[in-house]
Amino acid sequence: MASYFDHFLLTKIIFSFLFDPFIILIIILILNIIILKFNFLIPSRLQVFFEKLVDHFFQISIENLGKNSQLYTLFLFSIFLYICIINLMGFLIFCFPITTHISLTFGLAFFIWLAIKMLGFLKYKFLFFSIFMPSGAPLILSPLLIFIEFASHISRPIALGMRLAANLTAGHILLTILSDFFSKMFYSSIFFYNLFPIFIIIFMIILELGVLIIQAYVFMLLCLIYLKDSLILH
Repeated sequence: MASYFDHFLLTKIIFSFLFDPFIILIIILILNIIILKFNFLIPSRLQVFFEKLVDHFFQISIENLGKNSQLYTLFLFSIFLYICIINLMGFLIFCFPITTHISLTFGLAFFIWLAIKMLGFLKYKFLFFSIFMPSGAPLILSPLLIFIEFASHISRPIALGMRLAANLTAGHILLTILSDFFSKMFYSSIFFYNLFPIFIIIFMIILELGVLIIQAYVFMLLCLIYLKDSLILH
């Protein structure tokens, strides 16, 4: 391995503009459409699994957004499924993990945040701007509180996008470094000590797979929280 960052290099496929991240995005979109189209009279195990997932997202939508929030269930589920499959494909086929690229994660977070704000404005009109003034706060502190709340809302898409990219980048680099170290240890030690790096690598792979899924779920939860702030004014 020339560098621990080789995992993040683009691989050209066929044409100069056709790279592995573009292929993965196309595959993800196709898989997303196919999975969401599962609707058999006698459900398969895969369909039952996804129905349970959709029901879970439906329940958290009801708990956070109220009884008339069924419209947002598919939106939240699609965000989770899209990011989760991208994370898993970038990890399992060991190609450029596009969710470690800040331009993609920030762009996705920004447009979701902007759409949520526009949705809140369309629902409440100019009353929507009351979110920048906490209820019950002293009027004399209103300029400072409005500035703080405004800065807090502006920083949300930045934090949302950077959190996803930073966590996944750190996880991939850590796993690559440990794999390189333990592979050298494996070939240079006696048989008994060879078992130790194998168990460590297996544990790290399982841990990284869990992180990939959890980060997609956290991204979705934060989108849900931002949606709640826009649709349910204090």
